[in-house]
Amino acid sequence: MSGMGLVGIGLGVGGLAILAWTALARTPAPRSRPTAPPSPGTTSPSPGTAPPSPGTAPPFPGTSPPSPGGGGWTFEDYEAGWRAAHLLGEEARPGGRLAAWYLRLPYALGAPLARAGVDPDLVTLAALWVALVAGWTATLGPGWAAAAGVLTLAAGIADSVDGAVAVLQRRTSVFGFVWDSTADRLADLAMIAGPVALVATRAGPGWGKAAVAAGTAAAGLLLLLEYVRARAQAAQVAAAWTLATPGERPTRVIVLGLTGLAVGAAQLGGDGLATAALDLGYPVALAVLALLEAAGCTQLLVAVRHATSPLR
Repeated sequence: MSGMGLVGIGLGVGGLAILAWTALARTPAPRSRPTAPPSPGTTSPSPGTAPPSPGTAPPFPGTSPPSPGGGGWTFEDYEAGWRAAHLLGEEARPGGRLAAWYLRLPYALGAPLARAGVDPDLVTLAALWVALVAGWTATLGPGWAAAAGVLTLAAGIADSVDGAVAVLQRRTSVFGFVWDSTADRLADLAMIAGPVALVATRAGPGWGKAAVAAGTAAAGLLLLLEYVRARAQAAQVAAAWTLATPGERPTRVIVLGLTGLAVGAAQLGGDGLATAALDLGYPVALAVLALLEAAGCTQLLVAVRHATSPLR
């Protein structure tokens, strides 16, 4: 049996283990509805206040429980909790109307899980598993690229569901925030490694080298982008929470997912189209992602450079 076959078996066993763990670790939702989050923007420090002292937990999602009060499972409750967890005031609109509309999707998927008492940290693990399966599926051949694309998009959606479950259950935690960020980076790398391995082994030698170079650049720059954002957040720069750059994770997921669908669909168009799609598709997509991530790093650094005081 090939090495990739063994990886597939391992992923299958891992998936069954996650399902079993999730079923056994459920905490039934309380009969009374969860407490309400603070009003949007109330957790943000007033302009000019001092940043947290060194060593204190950063004001990220999950670092402090919302204040008690009445509440429920409605989308408005979730949106308010999401905004409070991200320290967003009423005027902040990261991602614009599209992001605001998108929040309804993780809410729709996360609300039933929250009511069932599913641990949000296990939802994060499940999302990482989907991303690993997506990367592995891409290595199976050009005919599997479409399936890899669908799984990549599914992994991106699943990544938003764990936060919805945590907010609705009021089970956010410092560990959950760190674990979610760690799982996201592992998922990012897996979704890049799979397509790179596909092109490197199935396309012409020149295109294989191009895919490796573009994939390395995309992977390195995405890690740099996330590092710059994390350091800016630690420095209490408001733009680190509100600025949506062109190289964000949703962009990466969409580009790689749609590219997989295109490469897979091209396999039905004959040898010429199939070969061209395999040679060009992923290398070009990864190069575009690298450029977008570089632009995002620059945009964040400029924002930090012009920040006059923390959270102002």
